[in-house]
Amino acid sequence: MLPIIDAHLHLWDMADFVPPWLPEAPSLLRTFTLDDWRSEAGPSNGEWQLDRAIYVEIDASPQDRAHENQLILDRIRKGDSPLAGAVVAADLLSENVRDELAPWLGDAGLKGVRHVLHTPASPAGVCIKPEFVANIKRLGELDLAFDACMRQGELGDLAALAKAAPETRIVLDHCGNPGPAFLSEGPDSPKLATWRVGFSQLGECPNVACKLSGLDLGSAKESIRRAIDFCFEVFGEDRLIWASNYPVCKLGTPLRPWLDAVHGVVAQCGETALMKIFALNAARVYRIAN
Repeated sequence: MLPIIDAHLHLWDMADFVPPWLPEAPSLLRTFTLDDWRSEAGPSNGEWQLDRAIYVEIDASPQDRAHENQLILDRIRKGDSPLAGAVVAADLLSENVRDELAPWLGDAGLKGVRHVLHTPASPAGVCIKPEFVANIKRLGELDLAFDACMRQGELGDLAALAKAAPETRIVLDHCGNPGPAFLSEGPDSPKLATWRVGFSQLGECPNVACKLSGLDLGSAKESIRRAIDFCFEVFGEDRLIWASNYPVCKLGTPLRPWLDAVHGVVAQCGETALMKIFALNAARVYRIAN
């Protein structure tokens, strides 16, 4: 049975705090738990099981970030859940990100950092500012990964960052957010010209991995093969990571249909590819022990 690591799981409790973007998604305006995550996946029919997960920060207000980080790392430290680690929030434009992370450095649950780059709060070019680059290099020194959630037209900046910090592991969230054209029209769509160039540049950076997540199948379920084949061509089976993006995925394609769609395509590439994309690559990138 395939032991899946879900490399992109969000959880929140409305009693703790409410991230500022959440009221704009009323269907998500409630508490989401690990039980909800398991229920959404449903029965595995003997082929796979949800084994572990990586928590990814939820773009909380700056005043709530430390509280979010502490809550999730405390939960992981208890060892009573499938949570294998966390990608926490931090300001990578600060003078030295070590200072913000100081309370949790040495915590085995700390696996990476995310500074959201796809919202209006992060103008274009933020990730190639000198202070941002310096902090990305510091993450490498701390053996922490950087999760990059980018606008599709700015992947070239991320490639420049990856080349400037070759010792830091960088994970591209959601295939670089190509939008619906990626599945409905295919990776060669003229609408994706800029995304395609940046995505290919990232594929040339050995320190970058790509999450197969955040895409909406919509009515283009049959085109998933073409999209994943393109990701294979660019990143290869050693740098692709399946993830659910639960519960945000509920705004498009829910967890189980997304899992089934990607599993169905990757299974045609053999058991080795399945193990890498659904488990081993995430374990390597996020330093998850067996």
